[in-house]
Amino acid sequence: MPQWRSTRTDTSRPARSTLLATIGAILLAAAFAACDAGAPTDARPPNIVLILADDLGYGDISIQGHPLIRTPNIDRIAREGQRWTSFYASAPMCNPSRVALVTGRMPIRIHRNGKNLWADLPDDEVTMAEMLKQRGYATSYIGKWGLTGRFNYQGSHPNDQGFDAFFGLVGSNDAPLREGFERTYENIKNATSEDFPISLYRQKEAVETPAYQPTLTKRYTEEAVRWIGEQADQPFMLFIGHSMPHVPIFRSPGFEGHSNAGLYGDVIEELDWSVGEVVGALERAGVADDTLIWFSSDNGPWLTYFDLGGSPGGLRDGKLTGWDGGLRVPGIFYWPGTIRPAVVEGIGVNVDLMATVATLTGTSLPDGREFDSIDLSGALLRGEPSPRHEWFYYGQPGNLWAARVDHFKLVLESWDSLGTEKQIGWRGYANHKEHRSPQLFDLSTDIGERWNVADRYPEAVAEIEAAIQRQRESMAPGRDTHKQ
Repeated sequence: MPQWRSTRTDTSRPARSTLLATIGAILLAAAFAACDAGAPTDARPPNIVLILADDLGYGDISIQGHPLIRTPNIDRIAREGQRWTSFYASAPMCNPSRVALVTGRMPIRIHRNGKNLWADLPDDEVTMAEMLKQRGYATSYIGKWGLTGRFNYQGSHPNDQGFDAFFGLVGSNDAPLREGFERTYENIKNATSEDFPISLYRQKEAVETPAYQPTLTKRYTEEAVRWIGEQADQPFMLFIGHSMPHVPIFRSPGFEGHSNAGLYGDVIEELDWSVGEVVGALERAGVADDTLIWFSSDNGPWLTYFDLGGSPGGLRDGKLTGWDGGLRVPGIFYWPGTIRPAVVEGIGVNVDLMATVATLTGTSLPDGREFDSIDLSGALLRGEPSPRHEWFYYGQPGNLWAARVDHFKLVLESWDSLGTEKQIGWRGYANHKEHRSPQLFDLSTDIGERWNVADRYPEAVAEIEAAIQRQRESMAPGRDTHKQ
């Protein structure tokens, strides 16, 4: 029988190998020796720019295989930085994925009851912005916040969670609905901004109701470019949480008919333009070489809406499912002259940003808490293998849907999203199954999760089941001393 376990060797493939790159790596290792040891340095720490699309599919950008959508700006930072091909959102839905991203902690750990992963981000959780403000960072959040289950600022709000500036929507662009509006495909396809009377905020003041959605991407970008230009005297963190391509999708007039992939392609190509504008603003400000940019999506594509949703590429299914199409997303890190260009096959998750940023900026994670975040800086700076070998796919209402160890994935609970036009939360999907016999997939050869290989690799099943038990024990109450 073939060996089931991965050898866990470095799976990064350098984009180029030159004498200059070798010399640069040696100099870089010396420059970051203090940071690698976990000690803050006296030098100005790097700026952090996080760019998060909403419902962007793994296969929606051209460097990952889309044949019709052109994304030259995203492709550029992917080629010149690191593109992680097994990068995951922390959940296949927006709110819990974003909570994990900004705290380094899974909602199942934060809320404990395991029944309400959509609850507001608690006030006593420390966000990345709050962590960085202790290091003297200016902070701004632009776009969809999405860390509250409510539609106004009475829930969790960026200004109360460490962000000096806020311009955007508190929640998704599809709620609340106009009275009498039904969420059918045809209605969503023909919707206007008036069908979704959500407010656009500056700080805690509503400045536009309903928010005019066709120009949201454009206005978010202009706000980001302006804010970058004002940051000269201190390090900064900028989080751009785009509202697109979450349905209903809109693009500005300048991008109508811009792509060869219809309305959805226009929306993605405008997002790509936005990335180019942000990179250009950093270059004009003279801080591009001092800035880490991370680009990703909060979960996979909403396939229920057919051509209004994106593509998971070769992955199975999409948003709100535990298949990889629901959680595996683009994962791109770009820091000119610092990050080692590569295609990285090791596992990374958006929850890992908290620990990684803490190391890169010389800050410390908050005391008295259990974190789910793993520091990826060794892979980014020195080309080391990813230190993450396990991931656990949690979804609403707190169930563990699947778990991955190295390249094997064990599926415990599943359903399909295609062909289920009308949504009733996560229960609105088809073919729901709680698998009583092992469903094991080898993601190194079967990214579409089509062939159950549990009979061939019983050792892999046992290993993952043991990992699940350890993970559940780590969620035991009383491990967070800050709540005691």
